[in-house]
Amino acid sequence: MDSIYFDNASTSFPKSKKVLESISDFIKNTDGSYNRSESTEESDYIFETRRKLAELIGVKYPTHIIFTSNATEALNTIIFGFVNKNANIVSTVTEHNSVIRPLTYLQKIRNITVDWVECDRYGLINVDELIDFIDEKTDLVIVNHGSNVTGQVQPIAEICKRVKQKGDIPILIDMSQTIGHIEIDNNNLEADFIVFTGHKALKALSGIGGFYINPKHTSISPLKVGGTGVLSELLSQPRTLPYYFESGTLNYPRIFSLYCSLSEMSIETLKNKKEYIYTLTDYLINKLTDMHNIDIYSNANVLGIVSFNIKGMIAARVSSLLQKENIKTRSGLLCAPFLHHHIHDNVYGCVRISLSESNTKEEADKLIDILGGICNKVGEYQNIKLPRVYELPIPERKYFNEK
Repeated sequence: MDSIYFDNASTSFPKSKKVLESISDFIKNTDGSYNRSESTEESDYIFETRRKLAELIGVKYPTHIIFTSNATEALNTIIFGFVNKNANIVSTVTEHNSVIRPLTYLQKIRNITVDWVECDRYGLINVDELIDFIDEKTDLVIVNHGSNVTGQVQPIAEICKRVKQKGDIPILIDMSQTIGHIEIDNNNLEADFIVFTGHKALKALSGIGGFYINPKHTSISPLKVGGTGVLSELLSQPRTLPYYFESGTLNYPRIFSLYCSLSEMSIETLKNKKEYIYTLTDYLINKLTDMHNIDIYSNANVLGIVSFNIKGMIAARVSSLLQKENIKTRSGLLCAPFLHHHIHDNVYGCVRISLSESNTKEEADKLIDILGGICNKVGEYQNIKLPRVYELPIPERKYFNEK
């Protein structure tokens, strides 16, 4: 049986044949290094990739698109570079560990405080609650645009508008799950930092990500310093963007993969993709809702994410059984430990299905049939009993906001 790939929220698959062929040709025939060899001067695909990204998310200056190895490095660059000692941060329980862990670390070494805005059982935050936490002492607001656990997309336009109404407070939006799925226009949002990754909905190779930075914040400390290929006579890091944040040899093949995938993308294809994925996700959720023994943690969404558990079974066990049927899924806490307390799953997390425009209704039906069989034989498949008492993998309640 052909394998079915339902793990696109981790890394999209398959990549475009045209993109893969172009990358292969690039690796075979491109010599030299960007900014370090004359052979690359005639065709500046690096800048063109920045320009395409700037156009995609609605920002004015392509040179303010900074490349990193992934979204985690981008988030670390901003958080460690911007958040000073004793800072006050407002963020949400829907965040990825790439936000949670840096902030938790800075609580220890820089004595920062963090208010975690809670969410409902599908991962939707209360915007009023978020705004209530913001005051004149707030130094940064961090919001995950789309949940990699439930697929819930936050009302980011409303959030940005209301945060700005409270004052000139910087906003960091993690768009790792949403860019390439949703039209984004920062001309309207006016976010100060936008983080992206290339290997999910943008369909590039793994190992390329980055961020947009508002010109008024470009003096924040870089995560690393070193060679830039230009201005070598300076003993300090060049302040010119993007060089200030891009030390060392860039990952040219992966940036080129992003260039190729962006070249295939348009507003029209984005809209068609969004509509198709939403419809397929809605179909899958409705089918699962009709089945007994299944708890669902997702509403229909444009990210293609459907998370669930089969009652009486550990999520990893379900994923393992699906793998034996050549169906690739993801299970566990999905690098977002806070959120599971609010969606009411369990200490073992959940099973996640994440669709793309490459998936079909027939593949969804195949999954439904197999899950139906598993649900009917839960007793036979159980290999461990769920504990009746356990501690949730979240901080003590003091990290959350008591009512």
